[in-house]
This record gives sequence, C-alpha cells and structure tokens, in this order.
Amino acid sequence: IAVMSVIAINNFLDKQIADLINKKNPSQIGRNYGDLTKDRSVIIKDVLSEKGDVFLMGSSEIGVAVPQNSINFFPFKGADYNVSCFGRAYTQDLQQATLLGSCDLKENQRIALIVSIQWFENLHGMDAGDFVVNFSDIQFYNFLNNPKISEENKMYYAKRVYQLLSGANKYHAEALYARLYYSENPLKNAVMLAFKPYYKVNEYLSNIKDKALIYKKLKELPDKQSNSELKEVNWKEEYNSIEKENSQISSTNKFHLTDEYYNNRIASVEETIKGRYSNMDLVNSKEMDDYKFLLGVCKDLNMEPYIILPPVNGWYDDYLGLEKERRDSYYKTVKGLAEDNGLDVLDLGNYDYEKDFLVDVMHLGKEGWLKVSEEIYKHFNK
Repeated sequence: IAVMSVIAINNFLDKQIADLINKKNPSQIGRNYGDLTKDRSVIIKDVLSEKGDVFLMGSSEIGVAVPQNSINFFPFKGADYNVSCFGRAYTQDLQQATLLGSCDLKENQRIALIVSIQWFENLHGMDAGDFVVNFSDIQFYNFLNNPKISEENKMYYAKRVYQLLSGANKYHAEALYARLYYSENPLKNAVMLAFKPYYKVNEYLSNIKDKALIYKKLKELPDKQSNSELKEVNWKEEYNSIEKENSQISSTNKFHLTDEYYNNRIASVEETIKGRYSNMDLVNSKEMDDYKFLLGVCKDLNMEPYIILPPVNGWYDDYLGLEKERRDSYYKTVKGLAEDNGLDVLDLGNYDYEKDFLVDVMHLGKEGWLKVSEEIYKHFNK
C-alpha cells in the first residue's frame, strides 16, 4: 500500500506540474533571490530551461534590490526572455557545479555565472557550515548519477562533499554515500550493494519532495496575464539617469563609499581592519580547485557559461592590504582558466576604482548591475 501510494503521488504531481506550467509563469519563481526551495530544486531548473530563461548564477550580489539587477531588468525589446537566478550567500563554485550537473538542461542553455573574488579569500576554501546551508540531497544524487559527467569529476566531487558534510556533521547518509563512492577499499562494492536499496528509496523520495514543493509554489502563482508590451532600453539614457542619481549621494570618506554605509559599517572598525588581507593568497586558495572543477563539469555537459568577474572597492581593499597587483593576478588567473576552456569572460576588474559602481565594498550597485545587464544582453544577442 505504501509503495502504491508513493507511486500514485508521484504520477499525480507530474500531471499537476505539467498542467500548472501552461497556466502560470514559472519565471516568477525564477526571479526570487534567496529562495532555498528553488535553488535546491532540480525540476524547476528543467522547467525554466525549457522556457528559454537565461540562468544567472552567483551569490549574495544577486540580492541587491535595484531595478538594474538583471532579474528585474529583463525582458525588454530585443531581449524577450526572462532571467532566472540561482544562488545566495555562500553559494560558490562547488554548488554551482552541482546545480548544473544535477539537472537535465538544454545543451544550449544560456548561463551567466558571476564568480566573486570573496569566494577565494579563505585559503582552505569554503567553510563546512556555509556549504551545508545550501546543500541539496536530490542534486547530490543526480550529479553522481549523471552519465555525462566524467568519473574524474565525480570522484573530486564526492571527496569534497564528504569533507564538507562530515566537517559540518550534517546529512550523514549523503556523507557516507560520498565516502563510499570515492573509496578504494576492495570491500566498497559489497558495502554499496548492501546500502543500495536504502539510497534508491531515499533518492526517489527526495525527488517526490522536490516535485511537491515546486507544485506548491506553482499553485500559488497568479494565472498568466496577456503579454504586455516590452519596454525599450536606451543604454545611454539609463547610464545618464544613474549618474544624476549618484551625484546626489553624500560621500566624504577616503573609500568613496556612501557616508551612510561608511558610518554604519566601517567607521567603528576602521583602525582594526587595516592590513587584514596582507597575507591573503587568492590564486592558491582551495576555491581555485573548485573553480577548475566547475569548468570541467561545464565541459562534460557541453555548456558554455558567460563568466562575469565583478570588481571590489579598490580603495578599501588597498587599505586591507590586498593591493591592486595581487587582485589583478587573481583576475588574470580566473579569466585565463575560463578562456582556456573556450569561454567568454566579462572582466570588470578595471572598475575597482570606479566610484558608485558598487553599492558597498563588494556588491554591484545600480551602475554595476546596468553594466552587467548590458553585457549579458550583448553576449546572448550576438
């Protein structure tokens, strides 16, 4: 009875989701920054891929609530597609690779991937506790079951996931599965065979849970409205409007930040943070290995993400001891690795000293997001 009930629920959800996709606009879900259900889901990414949405992948910068943010700026005349976002704080290369490798996306899926310099600040890579807050069990199983991904990349993935899950003491079943997957012990196959029924059931139920959560979100959406006329974008006017707005902002501090941000976040700790990043080694961070892994997964999947490298506040990072020369070495390395894999790169490192390009010391502001939206448009409309 239990098995028949589960199968019936699965079939019900498949039919209901297919029906709701026709009645609703799933891109409204895709635009929701920080939605864990969406980010951990597999099925919603497949749905949005079929709809033709551009996938904007990154971390906390996607949460900047400005009209120029690509998830708000698209669609417009000449770019009649939506932008769906995936990622939030602490979503880095390993999770982005998992997202792509766990879904059944179209081979020509348009992807814009923001790779932030902050990811590389910790020499040992991302913290285990930060990793688990964005971990998805269904993505984990799907990634390791994906026949398109090379065994070399699966082994790297299993090792990294085991390190992080065991370090956080969470998701014990998945940690054990990862450990067994990369083990060289001759008894490995026998142990995996013994546990196989459990993991198959766990995977199946995780898939149903994913469908149920997305079904609920789709059901809550309003019905589709008739297509309204798309806005026309005059890029020069957009930049001029932002420049006029920025001229009204008060900024009297040496970091060229807004005085409000400086007084609330920097002034009280300014003396204690001087030189904090003097010994930071961005290029040799464990995150660089995860970045190479991500590029390898994209190659396995025949995907070509548009790599976007946002700047930092150069005056602030200089004060912290991470001077321009070392930042440029990072940009050159990350850009070179992407180009070696045949990928196009938007390198914004030369905006490090561009006042008002960022909203704070690291996140894109109105001008920064407008530049990114413009370049995404140019890249995918060539």
